[in-house]
Order: sequence, then structure tokens, then C-alpha cells
Amino acid sequence: MTVIQHFHPSSSKPGFHPKVPRPGTVPLRDEDRQYLVDHLRRSEMAGQPFLPHVLQHKITSSTALDEPVPDDVVTGGCRVTYAINGGPAESGLLVHRARTGAVNGIIPVSSLLGATLIGMRVGQRAPLLSLDGTIASVSVLGVAHPG
Repeated sequence: MTVIQHFHPSSSKPGFHPKVPRPGTVPLRDEDRQYLVDHLRRSEMAGQPFLPHVLQHKITSSTALDEPVPDDVVTGGCRVTYAINGGPAESGLLVHRARTGAVNGIIPVSSLLGATLIGMRVGQRAPLLSLDGTIASVSVLGVAHPG
């Protein structure tokens, strides 16, 4: 008979954050969660092959934050520094309402990159889907909140 043991991340280190969040533990502001729901309801989502699934997963795996957002959490309106597949650091302003033809440095939350980044923490890594179906890895290197 085989005994299956479940893995429960724990640590006695203060400030320890697991690299992969457990379901229901992606920290999101209520405002960000509502925007994700709004993005999911938009008609243009029907033409996106993976984005609705990423948004839905982010919504269902998130926990609304009642207290102030920790400094290391990616939120709408913050500048995030990230790396894809361990490559060079890139940076952009994560926005919920990006204009068509937005300039470089803007990351719409309603994109695969933006939907993946929102709610992540500094040091966390996650799979990043691409429109062609390939999967990369994105790591959050830094977060700067406005004001």
C-alpha cells in the first residue's frame, strides 16, 4: 500500500513566500479583481485563444486584500521589472486601460503578460503562455508603486 503525502510549503523564516502560490492565495486588491472580471466580460476576449483562461484562473485563485497591498505585489498602476526565460530585465507600467497603439513600456493587464504578472510577488516565477501556444517563464524582479 502506498502512502501519499501532501506537500505543504512552510518555513520558519519571516517573510517567506512560496514560489508557486497555493489556490486562493494570489493577493489582489478588490479594484484589480473587478477590472479582471470586466476584462473577461469584454467581447474582444472571444477572439483571444488563451487570455480568458488566464484571467479566469487569476480571478478564481485570488484572495481579495482588505489591508494595504504589500510592497512586493504587482498591482494595476505599478511599474514592474521582470525577466522572461531568465533573459535581461525588462520593465513596464501595468495598466488596466491601455489605448490602442500604446507606446513601449505599457503592459495591458488584458494581455497574456499583464494577466500573468498581476498579483505576482517579487521573486516569484510563473508560466507565461504565448499566442502561438508555447510556454515561457516569467519572473518578477521588482515592483514600484505610484506615490
